[in-house]
Amino acid sequence: MLKCRQMPIATVPKIITVSERLQRRHALEEAIANHRLEGLTPSAEALSIFEQFIEGELTEEQLMNAILGR
Repeated sequence: MLKCRQMPIATVPKIITVSERLQRRHALEEAIANHRLEGLTPSAEALSIFEQFIEGELTEEQLMNAILGR
């Protein structure tokens, strides 16, 4: 019998729907707009990480780790 190493569910990227992708993009655009009102602008690296999350390539946990750990 073949044994597979299981990853915690929170760390496995999932396939997301178009609707979820649009919701993620909208939420990100609002967050960026709010930060810009305060004079803050995300770096190109942060925008790239956010895009990976929007596309479902990163879980929420991976997104937080990538942003906080960079």
